Amino acid sequence: MFKDKIAIVTGGMGALGKIIVDKFAEEDMKVYIPSENIEKFREIFDNSETAIDGGGFKLRKIYCLHCDALDEKSVQEFVSDVLKREGRIDFLVNTIGGYHTKKNIVDMGSELIDKMLNLNFKSTFYFCKYVLKSMIEKNFGRIAAIGAMPALEVTPGKLAYSISKSNVVNLIQTIAEETKEFNITANAVIPSIIDTSANRQSMAKEDFSKWVKSEDIAETILFLLSDSAKSFRGNVIKMYGKV
Repeated sequence: MFKDKIAIVTGGMGALGKIIVDKFAEEDMKVYIPSENIEKFREIFDNSETAIDGGGFKLRKIYCLHCDALDEKSVQEFVSDVLKREGRIDFLVNTIGGYHTKKNIVDMGSELIDKMLNLNFKSTFYFCKYVLKSMIEKNFGRIAAIGAMPALEVTPGKLAYSISKSNVVNLIQTIAEETKEFNITANAVIPSIIDTSANRQSMAKEDFSKWVKSEDIAETILFLLSDSAKSFRGNVIKMYGKV
């Protein structure tokens, strides 16, 4: 089903992004990661031959191309480069994003809102905008984006983050409506706290068993890209675990 499909995973070197990229590579997709740090990519990913069940080996098809995800022109050039190499883009998964520590409205500056909008919303908007043109031309595409619980739930101290992530949800649902005649689906996955080493370190006193596993999110996204989910459009899928 997924063999030789072309996927872009933004934030593909992050804790969640890497799990998703590895999952896609296991399914024999070609995965492209946008990043300004090519050396970090080489440290994180090993594209050497990997043993497969029943004997034999296969090469993981994971690639990194230079891109500043916060710069629209750079994103446009990245997407153009992937299209020159592959001729199409089947899947786009947006995981890039950032968080901020608790800051109440009276103490919040507009620069924090701008920072969160740029990192969480605009980066997602840029990739969706330039990938969609090709998907519409090919009459096929699957888009998934990672939202966050504060996008849907009032969370004191997280206004800037909430605004940026709620805009991502709005973007995904708008795409779903605007492109439904072109065999394109767009859906948002909304996790609570993701069980990563960084989150465990920063919230060491919390109950990790309540958090959402990165592997579960990756499996959900894989389903959303599959033929079985072709009728899923504009969904907001809550993955709150026990939080």
